[in-house]
Amino acid sequence: MTAAPTNAGPRATAGYLLRAWRLELRQLVRTRLYVFLAVFLPLICASLAFHMLDGSDRDVAPISVALSAGLMGMWSSTLLGSGNAINRLRWTQVLEPLVASPRSTFLITVPFALATATLGVYGLAASLVWSALLFDMPVHLGDPALFLLALPATVLALGMLGLLLSSAFILYPTAQSLANFFEYPVWMLSGMLAPVSTLPEPVRVISWCLSPTWGVKALEGAALGTPGAARAVSMCLLLSAVYGALTLLLQRRFEWMARSSGTLALQ
Repeated sequence: MTAAPTNAGPRATAGYLLRAWRLELRQLVRTRLYVFLAVFLPLICASLAFHMLDGSDRDVAPISVALSAGLMGMWSSTLLGSGNAINRLRWTQVLEPLVASPRSTFLITVPFALATATLGVYGLAASLVWSALLFDMPVHLGDPALFLLALPATVLALGMLGLLLSSAFILYPTAQSLANFFEYPVWMLSGMLAPVSTLPEPVRVISWCLSPTWGVKALEGAALGTPGAARAVSMCLLLSAVYGALTLLLQRRFEWMARSSGTLALQ
């Protein structure tokens, strides 16, 4: 893990984040579990979805199916990788020195979340190619420029949500089982498995507070050329900023609680 600068300006901090993100991404692509979740899981989900829709009277755009499958893999890898990153620091006995360092733990952990979400881009691209080759999906983007803008915004949105949920790992070493609980609900609430419009009205309020919901809308809107994609990108960025602020507050609180209870180094 690259050491974070302790007394540097925004340019040096940005350079550190870039190097840490690149190092973590290189480690992830060499781990079979993350490669399976990010690349092969979307292919399986896309294949099942296309076979289920074959002969169905439901009017679903094929590219929406491929994008949803890719985003499912992106969220799975983000959720697992963000939490495991903190556990890896604990297992290698470097979590305590990093937390005790002057630099905020937020800057240490954010490259992990962004790297795991970025790995999902491989799965998104693989699901599009897979669907085009095997299921004759037409590859046409309604607004390619907006799609290229929506993609990093979605990566940021999923990464920050994964980082927010993984904050509990600082206080609870066994929180992985809790993190796994959020995989399927986010799939459902964000519109990856079913349109948000089909959910009950009270549940939709939760959906609009989830950044993956707007990531789905941004990518699908840009791919299909429907209105609202630009607004969805803005919502991704806004919710990412909100998640970042909440994560910063929670991590500081959890650090203090872990130090007080002496559980920071427990495995």
